[in-house]
This record gives sequence, C-alpha cells and structure tokens, in this order.
Amino acid sequence: MEILKMNNVSLTYQTVEQETKAIENITLSIEDGEFIALVGPSGCGKTTILSLISGLMKPSGGTITLMGKPVERPGSETGYMLQRDMLFEWRTIEKNILLGPEIHRNLSDEVKGKAEDLLKKYGLWEFRDRYPGQLSGGMRQRAALIRTLALDPKLLLLDEPFSALDFQTRLSVCNDVYEIIKSEKKTALLVTHDISEAVSLADRIVVLSARPAVVKKTFVIDIDAPTPLKRREKSEFGKWFDTIWKEVSV
Repeated sequence: MEILKMNNVSLTYQTVEQETKAIENITLSIEDGEFIALVGPSGCGKTTILSLISGLMKPSGGTITLMGKPVERPGSETGYMLQRDMLFEWRTIEKNILLGPEIHRNLSDEVKGKAEDLLKKYGLWEFRDRYPGQLSGGMRQRAALIRTLALDPKLLLLDEPFSALDFQTRLSVCNDVYEIIKSEKKTALLVTHDISEAVSLADRIVVLSARPAVVKKTFVIDIDAPTPLKRREKSEFGKWFDTIWKEVSV
C-alpha cells in the first residue's frame, strides 16, 4: 500500500531580488512499512522535502498525497522528529509525551493508555516523572520518538535525529529508534548527511543532486541483518557505503 506519493514536485523561493530553485520535479513514492533515507550534498533541499511532505510549506509545482489525500496543511498523519529532541524542560517526560494529544485536544483515556504502554515497552516508565535534564541524551531521544508516536502518525519524518549525539550514543540510539519503528510497524523517511547511518537503517536510499535537487539515483539496500548495528558488521556494508559516497560526491 502506498503511503506517500510526490509527483513532479518543485519549489522555488521568491525574494524581492531573485528566484531560487530549491528542488525540481521530485517524484518519490513510499510504501507502507518502508524505511527510506534521503542523502545528498549539503544544502540540496533534503529538509525542504520534509517540510513539503509535512504541510509546513506548499510546493510551487506538482502534487503530494498522503494516504491518497492531498497534503494541504500540517496534521497528525505525519510525525516530525527534529535534530534536537525539543523536550520542554519544565514538563515531566510523561507530560512531554502527551503534549501532541493535548495540543490536538485528544487527551482521551485511550491515548493516555497508549502513551503509558509505549513508556513501559521502551524502558522509560520508571522515568515518567523525571524532567528532561535528568535523562541521558539517548533516553531523551527515545522520549522524543515516543512523543511522536503518541499521535499514531502514518508517516514518520526524521530530520537528522541523531546528529546532536556523540558517536557511541548515536550508534546505540540509532539501533533503538530503528527497533521501535519496526516494532510499531511505522513508515519512515530519514534525512541524513551520514551515509553509514543511511546504509545501516534504510530499505532504500534516494540520492539527490546538488540544488536544485532532482532524484539522481535510488538504491535498494539488500543487507540481510536484523538491526543497524548488525548491518554494520556485514561485508556488504562497506561496498554500499562506497557506492553511495561516489554518487553523493560527484
């Protein structure tokens, strides 16, 4: 089942002095349960694509549909996870996780129960009354993902969600987040500058060109391993890294 469809999507930034093409004729589809990574040169428009999919921006041309319906504004169908966890320091972990339903005025017993289940399932239940400053970086990022899942989105948009972490924590949290997403049967689109991260996580990697970005090439990553850490141990990992690196750096 197709979750997302971008058809010939373009975006041009308008200023008083000039027009700047950010992306041009992007066509991309994502199936239910897929984990897709977007990579490309710095400044090529990867985050712009996430903003368009989420409804935060409108395209200059082309169409975007989510679950068969046009994307016209931000909604609970998409969950957005940013580079930093963006947890509110004055709210407990549990209250941070319930922030989305609270904003959407959907703080039902069912939603609260689901949030509690996620906290228990992913090792944060005993920390529910703590504040973000009392948690490690990895635990904070796990809490941020659970907060995103509390609204039960159909598509997760991940904008370099591990980039603020140190390398060791990054590997561990990357593994945790992958397992949570797969366990919850979610569809995900990741933007990253880290090619090894993309290869370890993604079912498919979409390589974008320099601005204005077009889809340069798409690769199906066929490494048979259950987790990102296990993928990194496989001999094919280095070959895929070299292949993607050559496409990005040309």
